[in-house]
Amino acid sequence: MPKVITLQTSFNSGVLDPRLAARTDLKQFYQGAAEAENVVTMPQGGIKRRPGLKYCAPLTTGDAKARLARFAFNNEQTYLIVFTHNLIRVYKDGVLQYTDTLNIYQEDDLFELQWTQSADTMVIFHKSQGPRILVRGSSHTSWSLSPVVLNNIPQYNFGSGNENVWSNARGWPQCGTFHQGRLWFGGSIKRPQTIWGSKTNDFFNFDDGTSLDDEGIDLTLDTDQVNAITSIQAGRHLEIYTTGGEFSIKESPITPSKVAVRRETSFGSKTVPPRNIDGSTIYIDRTGKSVREFLFSYNEDAYTSGTVSILASHLLNSPVDMDVSKGTSNDDANYVYFVNTDGSMAIYNTLRAQEISGWTKWSTSGEFVSIAVVVDEVYVAVKRTIDDQVVTYLEMLDETTYTDANTTVTLGSAGTAVSGLTHLNGQVSRVRADGEVRASATPSSGAITLAQSATIIEVGLDFTTTIKTMPLNMDFDDGPTLTRKKRIVKVIPNVYQSLGISINGDRLIDRNFGLSLNSPPTAFTGLKEMYLLGWTDLAQVTITQTDPTPMTILGLAIEVEA
Repeated sequence: MPKVITLQTSFNSGVLDPRLAARTDLKQFYQGAAEAENVVTMPQGGIKRRPGLKYCAPLTTGDAKARLARFAFNNEQTYLIVFTHNLIRVYKDGVLQYTDTLNIYQEDDLFELQWTQSADTMVIFHKSQGPRILVRGSSHTSWSLSPVVLNNIPQYNFGSGNENVWSNARGWPQCGTFHQGRLWFGGSIKRPQTIWGSKTNDFFNFDDGTSLDDEGIDLTLDTDQVNAITSIQAGRHLEIYTTGGEFSIKESPITPSKVAVRRETSFGSKTVPPRNIDGSTIYIDRTGKSVREFLFSYNEDAYTSGTVSILASHLLNSPVDMDVSKGTSNDDANYVYFVNTDGSMAIYNTLRAQEISGWTKWSTSGEFVSIAVVVDEVYVAVKRTIDDQVVTYLEMLDETTYTDANTTVTLGSAGTAVSGLTHLNGQVSRVRADGEVRASATPSSGAITLAQSATIIEVGLDFTTTIKTMPLNMDFDDGPTLTRKKRIVKVIPNVYQSLGISINGDRLIDRNFGLSLNSPPTAFTGLKEMYLLGWTDLAQVTITQTDPTPMTILGLAIEVEA
């Protein structure tokens, strides 16, 4: 019986749809995985454990919703905006700075909100409410929220003479953006196909006057069906997303006498605002099962809307929120985060210049609710059941931690008493102390006591990582092996700074003989070997990690007998 060693040198294709299990003709088959949960693919080709989630603050109790938004004046003056029922809060580095009670955004309104920002002013839109402006003052704690005072609101005859096109009776713009010195509105209830541009450099004045170049613009999409506008984005050109298609205005500058809307593609989009990344705009099409890339083609002088999720569409479940991370000081990858209705997240890694496109899935002890990326900081709202009570927490991705809803306590001198854990009361929690995994503990009255003293202690909720390869296939002289019985003789993972890895249920040894048992094991970089038994049809390798420890898999060598 022949033996062969096969190499998987990259995981850049991420998770592949189960319906691709026989597509051995695709290169992605050999760079992907059947499962990849609570991990992220790396642009270098490897795959690693996802960051932990650091606890920041409580947001709501019960099933109350929360929606997150970013506010970035510059790279240093950045804030997180949190909308909950009749409440708006501003956080800086996870710390509450400002709270305002307002009786306008109800529970069901939160995921219909859209916003746009210019300098220190954010304009907030909802189809049933007049636009509001949130303005940052002279300090982190100085903010003001007020209705937008609109001048020269456009007029329209709804059947009983001209009246304001926006009002509580006729609806308000549900989206907008700043583009070419104008503030653009779109998608009101009674005029769903119309966009309006303000006067140049006079953002809240929509006077169309005598159609001079700097005066307001009133433009309705000319289509064969009602295509309600769902979002407006400022990209290379002004991009208009509707329920039935995607449009653009390419003129520069756009003026009342020089404006033309071009229909580019006809897929339609959900009301989740698109995001710009990697030279394109990512949006969720109207089915909620496909993510598309609105990309300008110089060859055709037009936009295309190719799908980027066709190889992993099973990870998408009608996403309700999304945001993008455009590389950080610690990571040069571009990630797009999608919050699904079932509380999971689908993560898309993209780097078009290197032909990198891969998906993974994240889960937690609870449900992801909303996400916002504030420059280098990724915040999530997570609904959890803590001590038999449903709560929603604000948490932040933290590359230095390995658990969720975690708190890291640094003691002045080694000790055993750890406090500040009220948010974990009654929950069995994992404990890391001075880099070593300790016995689990259940906080009571916000505290735990360690069996042995330590200085730096992380306490948080557990999550499990899983990576499962695609079925192994090699071409022998007498044909491919995909449909034959196979036996994996040996697996050699190439790991980077990793601990606590199991392969097909068997744990790799972390300690070598001769090392002191009084010190924590050191994360290993290099090659490990694991011998396996048994014949199977698919011959897949499953890598798991049940302890909160680092893990990065750079590649796999698999010796197979068929």
